[in-house]
Amino acid sequence: MRGKHPKPGQLLVVSYGGVSLIGTLLLMLPWASTAPGATSFLDAWFTAMSALTVTGLTVVNTAGHWTLFGQAVILLLIQIGGLGLMVITTMFLIILGLRVHLGYQVLAAQDQNYFSFAGIKSLVRSIVFLTLSIELAGTVLLMLTLPDLWRNGIPYGIFFALFHAVSAFNGAGFDLTGASLVPFQHLPWVSIIFSLLISLGSLGYVVLQELVGLKFRWHRRLSLHSRLVLIVTIGITLVGAAFYFVTEYGGLLSGFPLGLKIADSLFQSSTRTCGFTTVPVVKWTEPFQFLMILMMFIGASPGSVGGGIKTTTFAVIVLAVWTLARGRKAVVVMEREIDSGNVLKAFTVTILASLLVAAGTLALMVVEKISLLPALFEVVSALATAGLSMGVTQQLSPFGLILISLFMFIGRIGVLSLIYFIAQTHKRRVGYLKEDILIG
Repeated sequence: MRGKHPKPGQLLVVSYGGVSLIGTLLLMLPWASTAPGATSFLDAWFTAMSALTVTGLTVVNTAGHWTLFGQAVILLLIQIGGLGLMVITTMFLIILGLRVHLGYQVLAAQDQNYFSFAGIKSLVRSIVFLTLSIELAGTVLLMLTLPDLWRNGIPYGIFFALFHAVSAFNGAGFDLTGASLVPFQHLPWVSIIFSLLISLGSLGYVVLQELVGLKFRWHRRLSLHSRLVLIVTIGITLVGAAFYFVTEYGGLLSGFPLGLKIADSLFQSSTRTCGFTTVPVVKWTEPFQFLMILMMFIGASPGSVGGGIKTTTFAVIVLAVWTLARGRKAVVVMEREIDSGNVLKAFTVTILASLLVAAGTLALMVVEKISLLPALFEVVSALATAGLSMGVTQQLSPFGLILISLFMFIGRIGVLSLIYFIAQTHKRRVGYLKEDILIG
């Protein structure tokens, strides 16, 4: 009897778990931290998991606790997590001129939530090129705008700019200032650069590919996927920015010139997928904290570095509800009908994510004795790999840290991958009679 081969989703989970363990061991080396001795396994593992899942939640200060070696390990983990482990593996095989087996192509496609594995090698090349190009451009822009960048020497100044450009584009939110972007709060151009890097990283490589293609071929139309991504992303960003601008106009934004108020409002809304802050989260008004929970839950887009249920999932659910309200069966948008299988997937992902959030929040409230809003904020931030925190992370017990780490892991591989990991393939050979039940 032949043994069962592991499914792509299972291999994906095991691969990321293995890399997180390697990162943990590297961060436990004595020369990785400034403190005498080695960092504890739990602290190193949480940091490695947070970097690999491009979340940004931390239990120790990245700038103060880790040496340059430790910070370089974190940067490498962020880059691996952002590009995707299978994408990097496939790229190395292509560079070495080796054959990319079908299994690697399937894994790379699932790692990026790609439609299919047809043409995956071309996609991988495009992903690497786009990522490195945007990160390089971000590094150069930050080198030109960040104040006092060269006070510790040119090499470290370049590393500082590179670290934050990679962290921003990949939605990681790790910083080397010790206070996120609070020191740069009064510099609108810095906020704008970070907002652009975060937003580009949240769109997904498929959308970025199409946008780059449009630059050279204006007659081409964007796919329905890309149009939905752009509409939802821009819509959420503008709603969040407007809400922050109005509620904080006489509060946190008071005394700022109008241009800085607008730039900071756009930044606060954009950072829902990253975790950088110019103002500590605890200083936000409670209504904006709750709105941020909703925006983080929606998250970024498929194939991007961010988590959440994804912008297209949210769009499909809204369209399906609107279709039902009008008494129609087919979900149609922009002269295109969305497949019923995609609608079912959207509801499945949202319901499972909601159940996970509810269970995780309840567990934190019971075990850690945390009130509802901070617990809910922490859990959603972890599942959405957003990295924002109300100051709860560093107060968690080992149970809480392990729980949040698992949520970060699920957020990175995706809720659908979790479903594929758990589910068993079953082909039904028997049909059953249909019967209606009362709904609502």
